[in-house]
Amino acid sequence: MNKNPLLTVTKFEFIRQIKKPSFWATILLIPAMVIVMFMISMFAGGKANEPTLDENTRITITDEANVLPKENPMVAKISKEEGKKKVINDETDLYFYIPADFKDTKKVGLYHISEGLDIFNTDGQVIKVVLKQALSSKFSDVEVAALTGNFEVTDNKLTKTGEESNALGKAIIPGVILVLFFFFVTLFGGRLLMTVVEEKENRISEMILTSVSAKHLIVGKILSMMMLGVIQILALIIPLIVALIIYKDNPMVSQILSTIEINPITIIENIALFIFSSLLATGFLTYIGAITPTAKDASQFIGPVIIGVVFPLYFMSSFMAAEPNGLVYFLTYFPLSAPTAMMLRSVFGTLSTPELIVGIVEIIVLSFIVIRLTVRTFQKNAINFSLALPSFFKIKK
Repeated sequence: MNKNPLLTVTKFEFIRQIKKPSFWATILLIPAMVIVMFMISMFAGGKANEPTLDENTRITITDEANVLPKENPMVAKISKEEGKKKVINDETDLYFYIPADFKDTKKVGLYHISEGLDIFNTDGQVIKVVLKQALSSKFSDVEVAALTGNFEVTDNKLTKTGEESNALGKAIIPGVILVLFFFFVTLFGGRLLMTVVEEKENRISEMILTSVSAKHLIVGKILSMMMLGVIQILALIIPLIVALIIYKDNPMVSQILSTIEINPITIIENIALFIFSSLLATGFLTYIGAITPTAKDASQFIGPVIIGVVFPLYFMSSFMAAEPNGLVYFLTYFPLSAPTAMMLRSVFGTLSTPELIVGIVEIIVLSFIVIRLTVRTFQKNAINFSLALPSFFKIKK
């Protein structure tokens, strides 16, 4: 056996999990969905944009409503039937018919040759560009901006003390870390639990414990899952960063990017909170794997743990309040809900630095207790096939 059994177990568990096709299927599912949604959005956005008028496209317009200038070269004094014949005879590519009652119906007819599945055709947008360009020439730039709403509104948010407020910008990074924490717990917490209990059920743990101690085995499994969690986070963040780079010129994206407030201390605090919270959550789930005899029994406990973790979300209105109430303080320091509660308070800016430090210390202490209890319980019950709750008074050393 290697002189460093903990490193050996961590490496073994990491490689074993990363080789599984199910791991990559799970880990890439969410980023793939994000990419697909962005591609659909980009495709739809591209189709929704106003087309530019192609000089090579032959356009003919019958304007019975007289909304276009007579000198417009596209306007022809022909009937609708004559215009349709021009399309059929390949004398024009697009024929638009503006009826006399256009001001009432606001409908324009388009005629063109199409023999394929022309589902997303945008030729109909051409007449909108023509009308906008023609009518815009009758107004000044200021009048056009006022009529079309094509002007910028600067939103200046202030606090009660008169200082500039950037609550949204301060909440973005803590909010992202909170989302990543949920992904980590839901995707890897259950995987770790099932791995521990399946090894007990298949009696693999009996053989493993002949080579390594229960402490090295449990801690190694937790560390390997933390490493796999880093891969999951990168798989989520990298597509997001790529999408932001692609859409950086989008007004909404550029506004969000300009709003984000980068505070190194806040980032470090929230990353530390994420790491130790993930350790506590996986510790709880591993403990369930240590006390349950079968995977079927263990699956019954996953739900309550996840509910305990997300429980603060049911009281979102309380966390959004400017002054935390007793319930918020209780959830902030209750073991299962503490990580989510503190992250939510960080998002809404109600978590002070002293409270954060106290909370992190509490999570570290709880993680140590839970992992230590898990190790002793697993060592004692590795070959036990009934629900084995440990004794808190007589624990075998």
